[in-house]
Amino acid sequence: MRSPMLGHAAAAVMNMRSAEETGFYGVDRPGVAWDWMKQTGQAPAGADWVRPQVAEAWARCVDDHALPPGADFAPRQRRDDRSATELDAWRDAAGGVAGRLSALVYELRALLDETNVALLLADPAGALVQLLDSGSRITAGAAQMARIGADWSEASLGNNGVGTASLLRTPIAFDGKEHFNGALHRFATAGCPIIAPDGSICAILGMVSDRRDAAKLALGFLELARLLLETSLFDHIAADGYLLRLRAAGDAEPRFASEGRIFIGADGIIRGVDRAGVETLRSEHSALVGQRAAIALGVDLPSLVAAHESARLLPLADPRNRYSIFAEAHRCPKRESDAASPRRAPDRADAAPRAPEARADWSDNVLEAALRKASGLQERNIPILITGESGVGKDHLVRRLHASGPRKERPLVAINCAAIPRELIESELFGYEGGSFTGARAKGKAGKFVEADKGILFLDEIGDMAADLQATLLRVLDSSEVVPIGSSKPIRVDVRVVAATNRSLQEMVQKGTFRRDLYYRLNGVQLWLPPLRERPDRLGLLAQLFHLEREALAAPEELRFSDEVWRIFFKHPWPGNIREARNVLRSSIAVAKGPLIEIDDLPIDFLQELDFDNRIGADATPPASIIDETVETETGFDLSDWEARAVRHALASAKGNIAKAARSLGITRATLYHKMARYGLRSDRRIVCKR
Repeated sequence: MRSPMLGHAAAAVMNMRSAEETGFYGVDRPGVAWDWMKQTGQAPAGADWVRPQVAEAWARCVDDHALPPGADFAPRQRRDDRSATELDAWRDAAGGVAGRLSALVYELRALLDETNVALLLADPAGALVQLLDSGSRITAGAAQMARIGADWSEASLGNNGVGTASLLRTPIAFDGKEHFNGALHRFATAGCPIIAPDGSICAILGMVSDRRDAAKLALGFLELARLLLETSLFDHIAADGYLLRLRAAGDAEPRFASEGRIFIGADGIIRGVDRAGVETLRSEHSALVGQRAAIALGVDLPSLVAAHESARLLPLADPRNRYSIFAEAHRCPKRESDAASPRRAPDRADAAPRAPEARADWSDNVLEAALRKASGLQERNIPILITGESGVGKDHLVRRLHASGPRKERPLVAINCAAIPRELIESELFGYEGGSFTGARAKGKAGKFVEADKGILFLDEIGDMAADLQATLLRVLDSSEVVPIGSSKPIRVDVRVVAATNRSLQEMVQKGTFRRDLYYRLNGVQLWLPPLRERPDRLGLLAQLFHLEREALAAPEELRFSDEVWRIFFKHPWPGNIREARNVLRSSIAVAKGPLIEIDDLPIDFLQELDFDNRIGADATPPASIIDETVETETGFDLSDWEARAVRHALASAKGNIAKAARSLGITRATLYHKMARYGLRSDRRIVCKR
């Protein structure tokens, strides 16, 4: 029965609400119910004003979780108190999710940008372990929610897609004021559990959007993503055994399509069953996984071998005798990588959390996806634009493109448009005749376009090119002819141009600082490289980089990082991305006092960055920083702010010493001066820090 007070509150709220805030029938029912709950401190009973799932969630928030009704509150920061064995088991289960999620998000980057969506990856209890935010528009002003380790469980943040999906073990979505927590009212959230082949929840995949009508769409996307991720997890375990592809057909419900998969180890034990397989067998994971196939399915190893060799369908035991269930048996060989590096048994009580190790078969999913996308583009002369923050490896991607492309035998010429003074870049690009200006060489100089003839010209930081040079560059790209300074004779060139930038050229076009026609001329296909902090596989990447740096410095093979250092690496924002990571790894190796690299061996400014991020997340006063002439301190940060904060910290740590700050950032002094000008930072040592 609906409360009379709720009816009075509805009438009052309806009079105050504007047409934009009301629902399809003129009433924002969840909004009215939430306002009533705020006034009374009680969750509304019945489903007249909110969906049953929402009413049940609100009741849990009030009765079970003791959360304050009608309030805005931030999530707790959960401390990981799991045992070493539990951490090992979770990392094994989540490893496939993280790697596949990295590639999946890369492929869908353009879609996420268009819909303003952030993807979240949480552990089974709802603690945030990864955030992939399209432009940081979602997390602006919500820094505490976006921090690694933030507790998104329903008991901490109220009902939301991630936390409620973790609690109920089912996909779910909420819109606007369907959230118990007022801090989530401007969002739509959705969550979907990722089920491992053994039936356990290995992760929660979530989505957040500031479009309040996007909950159902987000849920549909997550269902598709869950299918892809769970398939990847199953493929990961299917080695050294037999894979059964189920087929079912019956009089009552004929079904002939693929009905799921079961993996049986070489010892005859069922190691995993996918979701469709459990439904086909009308069973549960707990009744199948870990059981002998001869008992649970009525098939032993000899019958599996015979079915594989004869390519015949294998009948399975069906205790209900309702359906005829058959299976195709396929032999899955043992992987060479598994045989070469057997996993350590996690049954020791004193076992430490297993740090990531460099593997011979490890591959950079993001880089490989970019290379696949670019395959064939160079042959068709389609221009490539590489985007991403500073230090994400855009130059490395260009070298890989060149090495694998049709012009690998021709030169690769790179030029940093931000590092060369504006008055010199034209002569660098197009060359000049002898004696054409004061200081010019007597014999003149060939420009980069001529040097790159028949090869590739890499224009890095193209967004920093002056407006008049943009027009000249456009003419060269259209005509394939360059005119050196001081000459009137054009030179024909055959050059494939690859451009890169860490700025948003679309926004620059809208502001009029970058030519629209040049943008479309360069942006044939766009390849985006995510920042290091948004990569779920970042620890694996760091392990590979550590292996390379250790070999380059001839450091002993037993040198390794402590588990505490790996935890810091996982939580660190990495504003300098891969370039910063290589510098941190290199300096840590150089100052290591023994075979184990501890926290004290890490660079001080690197630890200060982590401390500064934590202070900002907690809305505390930031430490001493460089004076910014144009930008006031804000509570929310977008992706470009990470770079600005890195520059401020480097300058503060170096006490205004430009050379020292540039070395700590791994960039040239000219690049640092350019970045200081971009962010309005002073270089005077006397006024570096705020007093």
